[in-house]
Amino acid sequence: MFCEVERSYIEDGFNLYGLRTCVSNFSDCLDLILDRIGPDDSDDSHLTQSACTLYGLIHARYIITAHGLDAMYNKYASKEFGTCPLVQCAGQPVLPVGLKDEMGADTFKIFCPKCQCVYHPPPVRSRSSHHGGAGAAGVDGAAFGTTFPHLFLMTFSNLVPDPLPQDSAYIPRVFGFRVHMSARQRASGGSIATSSSAAGTRQQQQRELNTVDNNKRSSIAGRRSSEAVSKDKIEPLAGDTPQDQAASNQKGGRKSSTVTNSASKQGVPSYENNPTKEDDSSGKKAKSGKRKDVESGNGNNKKSNGDSNTPSKRRRKPEN
Repeated sequence: MFCEVERSYIEDGFNLYGLRTCVSNFSDCLDLILDRIGPDDSDDSHLTQSACTLYGLIHARYIITAHGLDAMYNKYASKEFGTCPLVQCAGQPVLPVGLKDEMGADTFKIFCPKCQCVYHPPPVRSRSSHHGGAGAAGVDGAAFGTTFPHLFLMTFSNLVPDPLPQDSAYIPRVFGFRVHMSARQRASGGSIATSSSAAGTRQQQQRELNTVDNNKRSSIAGRRSSEAVSKDKIEPLAGDTPQDQAASNQKGGRKSSTVTNSASKQGVPSYENNPTKEDDSSGKKAKSGKRKDVESGNGNNKKSNGDSNTPSKRRRKPEN
């Protein structure tokens, strides 16, 4: 998966700017890459792992240069990166790509220029296993970066394949008939119904809990209100004591109000608070008395006179 980085590129300190903080023992790792140290010092596994990390970061910078793109072109043309696993792509060569630019984030993936999809690379046995590597699948994605495959296709536009036709998508069939979308919906309907029923049960339980809480609160509020009412009934209000009632009765205010209230409850009209009605009733009584007197006087006259046409005879009393 890697191309050989030129020695002159590694020896240039400008190309390695910022990598010293990414790798521990930067100088020793650089000497190991350039074969500046003896074979006895290169047996350290920690140093070897750090040197591999440093070479991967240098490789990610080198393959986006002009010489690096040319070196990767030869590997792409010979299909050393592999082919697309999709059947419709018909063995389209792929390019390595990293999903992250940081070391240790994720392993590298393969990008197909025809279907524009990213796949996991197929497991490949490592040719040299004395480093403890797991083959091509264990290569870090930062060794290629997120820029390389797209910059490569922009540089070599003649290598960009034609996109897949729209009718090239695989169509599932049962006995030669296309599977309708409703079949998939029915299959997923059971899980949807189960989830909806569970959600409905939870909502019902929550509602029951809310009703119980509301009932408790209302009962407590009712008890408090009843206690307050009972206290009000037991404790007399100001002005309802016997002394206050006696004082108010002397003034006449409380008595008149109680009389009118009792009279109104029994249905008897009260005339104490309405003086006009009392005057009217007294006037009516006086008129009726006059009428009786007149009628009685007329009767006596009739009896005494007997007949209105005959003159009345007076008897003289005998003188003693």
